[in-house]
Amino acid sequence: MEVRIRYLSHEIAKSFGSSDKVETIHISDDSKYGDVLSRLREKLKHHGEVDERLLDTFVFICGGKALLSIKDEALNSDCEVMVGYADTGG
Repeated sequence: MEVRIRYLSHEIAKSFGSSDKVETIHISDDSKYGDVLSRLREKLKHHGEVDERLLDTFVFICGGKALLSIKDEALNSDCEVMVGYADTGG
């Protein structure tokens, strides 16, 4: 299954090792939203980030819901994950 990842800035994309604000990752068809979070965590590690708390810096949203709150649910086939800074808004 393909999951589209939309980073809300180029700086965020670079944190995950992407040169584009939009990228597609491939994940197994029986994946859950938590599996997408794990894949994004791995992208941070491969890009040289080792601090696990760094994931607290970002918010991951699909269909208006935070992935952390739906991590045990089956992944929707038309999922597009938006990645932004956790402290945006207000």
